[in-house]
Amino acid sequence: MYEQVDTGPLYDQAVQLLSTYRSVAARMATARASTRGKLDRRLEKLGEQIAERLGELTEHERMALTGWRDGIIAGTYDVDHEALMAQPYESIRRIDRWTEEYDPADYETTQSVSASSNPNAELLMFLRKGLD
Repeated sequence: MYEQVDTGPLYDQAVQLLSTYRSVAARMATARASTRGKLDRRLEKLGEQIAERLGELTEHERMALTGWRDGIIAGTYDVDHEALMAQPYESIRRIDRWTEEYDPADYETTQSVSASSNPNAELLMFLRKGLD
């Protein structure tokens, strides 16, 4: 079972920004010292853009994302760097699945066909109708 959240174009932009942040942060680990400064500045800009975009999303859209956390000031949001980098192949879009338990007694089948009629014979008669 799942619940689908209606999202808009701002949501897609936030997902793209978070994905870009993740890939730039991954490059940072293996970059040369001269490149790290450029990547660090890019991460700062991306972090600011992400925080701005997260502030524009609705609460439901925000809850459908991973990789963010509440900021220090109420109503602000930050990138959760550790969560993004912990599992690099996990989706940024939150996907929660759960199994729904049911009671078999609620779904007892009632036999509407009487004992004298044979459903297979009725089906065969129906199928042969077009051939005769």
